[in-house]
Order: sequence, then structure tokens, then C-alpha cells
Amino acid sequence: MANVNWFISTFGSMNKEAFYYCLLETLRLEAKHAVDASKDAASYATDEESRAQSKWDTQGLEASYLAAGQAGQAMLWANAVEELQSERVTLLQAKDQVSLGALLRCAFEAGEEYYFFAGVAGGQVVLLDSKEVTVITPQSELAHCLLGLKAGDAFTLRNGRAGQILSVE
Repeated sequence: MANVNWFISTFGSMNKEAFYYCLLETLRLEAKHAVDASKDAASYATDEESRAQSKWDTQGLEASYLAAGQAGQAMLWANAVEELQSERVTLLQAKDQVSLGALLRCAFEAGEEYYFFAGVAGGQVVLLDSKEVTVITPQSELAHCLLGLKAGDAFTLRNGRAGQILSVE
């Protein structure tokens, strides 16, 4: 989770724009961590110590698979950043109903939950003004349930959990 104190001091108040930039920074950090992990795994895979001692020793091979997987993950994070940047105008437009770019607050029996509807980075959680905001994508069940709803609308998830949309920005 990313902390947005820098965004509070820069933008003055917590809003969708502040969240958007915090999400971008979070994804950039995820990409950097994946690149670093890939480099570490690749370095280990080619290190003298990881050379196979027998035909059953696959430590170096496993490290190379890990490096490839981390590199692939880094590419996914980088692509997510690119997509969010290319959709910036759409995502930051004010919304009156749940659609791509909506920052919403929902009430459930257990309390309030916050979501941001984006095309990528589903499941990513970012701390916004001391509240966790979860990114949802069009592929998620929750997004299908909420799409097109407005503040004040009630909904019921497939698991029977009932909620109400409190605000849409």
C-alpha cells in the first residue's frame, strides 16, 4: 500500500486526482521491485555458486525461471502505468454514476469501503486519506454489479452481501 502524505501536501486535499497519481506511483514502485527481483534472480542463476553439482540439482534453472517470471510481472506493471496514463483524461473526469474512472464510497453492514474503477490494476490497494481504496476493473464481479449505479442506489452482490453507494466522484 502506498502512503499519500506527499499528495496531501502537494494537492491540498484528497481527491480523485490525488488518488490517481498515488496509484501511478504505487504501480511504478511495483514495477521497480519486480525489475529488481528479476535482476537478483538472474544474477543468482548465473552465479558460480548456483552451478549444478549433479544432474538433479536444478537450483540455477529454477532461479532463471524466477527471473523470467519477475521480468514478466514488471512488464505487466509497466503496461498498467502506461494504460492509466493514456486514459488520464477519462479517468479524472467527474462522474455521477459508476463507470471507468469513478472513485466511489460504498456502505456495507461492516462499514464503508472505497473503490476506484479502472481498466487495469484490479485488486491493487492504495491508502487514501487513511482509508484503503481498492482498484476494481470491468472484469470483476463487483464492477459488473455496480456499473451504472449512482449515489444512493442499493445493490446486492452474488454472495448475498448488500450495500449502498454513498458517493461517486
